[in-house]
Amino acid sequence: GRMAVPLYIRNEYFRGVMLADKSAHILEFKYKGETISVYEESTLIFCLHYHLESKFKAEILDFYLIDKNLRGKGYGTVCMNEILEQLNKKRVTMVKAPLGYAKLPDGYASREQYEALLSGFYEKTGFSIGGDLDTAIQILN
Repeated sequence: GRMAVPLYIRNEYFRGVMLADKSAHILEFKYKGETISVYEESTLIFCLHYHLESKFKAEILDFYLIDKNLRGKGYGTVCMNEILEQLNKKRVTMVKAPLGYAKLPDGYASREQYEALLSGFYEKTGFSIGGDLDTAIQILN
């Protein structure tokens, strides 16, 4: 199977964040293996799966906001920024993420709309779109 690279991140902690509308929220981050779940008032709001290809290289497999109604409020951005910061603290230096998934998530009119939104999200969270246009890459320093 795949080689497992242990990453020691505190399993659970709370973090206060400001969303796009300047409202304050307390989010709970739970790290379990290569899955990160984020809760607000014990409701799961965001989930991200990644794979450590090596000690320094992480690949995001997928991530999603659980509730479509939370889209566009800034939850994804604050969650992604926090997760990247934690990975960086663990000396991960490069993060790759796919530019979209085979299955179009609910609530998007077209693949173009979805991919445009996703590229915007990646750029906002510090990624750049790879030359082959199917991967977003971020070098953490």
